[in-house]
Amino acid sequence: MRIAGRWNRQTWGIAVAFVVFSRLVACVPLDTARDEMVPVEDDSEVVGSDSTFAFEADADPEIAALPFESRMLIARIFPGAEVADLEEAYGMLGVTVVEELAEVQSVVLDTDGQDVAMVARAASQMDVFEDVSKSYEYEVEQTPDDPDFGSQRFFSQIEAEGAWDVTTGSADMLIAIVDTGVEPDHPDLVDKLLPGWNIYNKNNDSRDVFGHGTSVAGSAAAVSDNRTGVAGVAWENPIVPVRVSDSRGRASSRRIAAGIIWAVNRGAKVINVSFAPIASDKTVLAAAAYARSSGSLVFISTGNNGRAFSATRNDNAVFVGAVDGRDELASFSNTGLYVDIVAPGTRIRTTKMGQSYGNVNGTSFASPIVAGVAALVWSVNPDFRPSTVQDILMSTAVDLGSSGRDDFYGEGLVDAAEAVAEALETIERIDDDPPSVRFTRPADLSTASGYVRASVSVFDDTEVADVVLSVDGVPFATDTAKPYSFAINTRGFENGIHTLTAVASDVYGNVSESTRVRIRVEGGSGSGSIGGGLSISTGDDIAPEAVINFPVDGSSVFSSVGMQATLTDNKALRRVEWLVDGVRVDSSTISGTRQVVSFLWDATSVSRGDHIIAVRVEDSSRNKSTTSITLTKE
Repeated sequence: MRIAGRWNRQTWGIAVAFVVFSRLVACVPLDTARDEMVPVEDDSEVVGSDSTFAFEADADPEIAALPFESRMLIARIFPGAEVADLEEAYGMLGVTVVEELAEVQSVVLDTDGQDVAMVARAASQMDVFEDVSKSYEYEVEQTPDDPDFGSQRFFSQIEAEGAWDVTTGSADMLIAIVDTGVEPDHPDLVDKLLPGWNIYNKNNDSRDVFGHGTSVAGSAAAVSDNRTGVAGVAWENPIVPVRVSDSRGRASSRRIAAGIIWAVNRGAKVINVSFAPIASDKTVLAAAAYARSSGSLVFISTGNNGRAFSATRNDNAVFVGAVDGRDELASFSNTGLYVDIVAPGTRIRTTKMGQSYGNVNGTSFASPIVAGVAALVWSVNPDFRPSTVQDILMSTAVDLGSSGRDDFYGEGLVDAAEAVAEALETIERIDDDPPSVRFTRPADLSTASGYVRASVSVFDDTEVADVVLSVDGVPFATDTAKPYSFAINTRGFENGIHTLTAVASDVYGNVSESTRVRIRVEGGSGSGSIGGGLSISTGDDIAPEAVINFPVDGSSVFSSVGMQATLTDNKALRRVEWLVDGVRVDSSTISGTRQVVSFLWDATSVSRGDHIIAVRVEDSSRNKSTTSITLTKE
């Protein structure tokens, strides 16, 4: 919905404020549910400049100082928000959806030249949006080259040779470089590169347009033992280039997040992001959380400002600082609570644009070194959960600075040999304990009308995969990231008591017991038919989807091979089956709208030649779909 004619910004802002105010007043829950959604008491407050709305990330002064995409906002949508209400909200705000980040329940909005703070304030007070943030812009993190070509002395700092005695990596463990692209014909990279993606231009041209990504890729996984150029940490691991930047080396929040999501869906277990300062960016960290719940781990450089940052720790990504050749903190390496670990970051000899080599400095190159060590650890045991890999890296790091963890070195200097040795000795605990879940709002038997906010608290020993909310026994919406909150439009409900039920699943497939709370709806129209009045159709003829992340179709296998698939559905998943040559060999019950599942195929005794591996998924409405690949037993 657009306003016709020649309106100036102030007039348009007043119109937005008035419509939003009117909409909010009509949707306020009643009585004990009144605190669920508070209306704007003064509509003039919606109109104004940047000073009238505080973006949460701007509480970090380093983030607040960053440039941002002047027309763009990133809005996180409440699970359960109805499509018609979202469309109405977009029209009221005068914005256009230019990109969907469905995996993190977000959309990118073009504000069409309006004041982004004004639009953000209006959007933040609508029932359908959980959060609104800017799309910040980040520079690649590197300092000037060291003129002394030198040698790769940093390998001895991280005890790489000891790790290589055990493993030089695995061709099945992909490393994604989310950066400026990678030079496709570099002699130390060409044989390692898999097809990548260009997020910036939305095509498959992932060539390096700035020079940074090529050096980052070489630090992590340049071809080694080939009598050419340099060595990487992870010799055998393939590289997946993901370009997210423009030609100046600048990338926005939304594109970095989209790059992480694409890499996860492509099957990358290790993902490196050498932009900064990202530690307070909610959109990027949400993408990192998506990666972690999908079985991947994101590594991010801490930045090269040489200052203390106020960002807090975040378990969804590993933030890497830099040390010099004497194991002392590099002068440029940022510090703070968010620093997890350090690696060499000065005079790092690596691959460069123009099929050349050179020395570079920066946390940009410390981060892929730790990512490469993680790839070695994962190559020892591809079934490790991300939390296990991270714990191994942290527990084996060499303590530097003051005893224990500190804000300069984190847990210490990464030790490749000790990490790989620990991986050999680690038996991952099988988690059979389901999560526990409870409602924190609304209160039981509270009265509500319009949109009602439901919030759920979940406790689990490992990562939570999702929380499924049902209304009167019918699956309603799924939330995949903290805080677990839902928006429920009760306008189409029948008046009376309705029951909300929540069930949580963890990444091991354990499902919690259900918890419930009741609401008393007043002012409902009773126009819906599901669950005693939910205003959506009961019919579901949309089949679930399955994507096999790895191995790649046409791959060769020799013995056992690990497989991974991502399953999604518009309502609720129910069951997944793995088939080999048409015979079911494994099945399990699943839930939620998105699950990442794994299967280990023991091909030791099967005949040589081609075999068809299929994954079949079924949703709660008994819709089914099947996806398959062909593998060749050598």
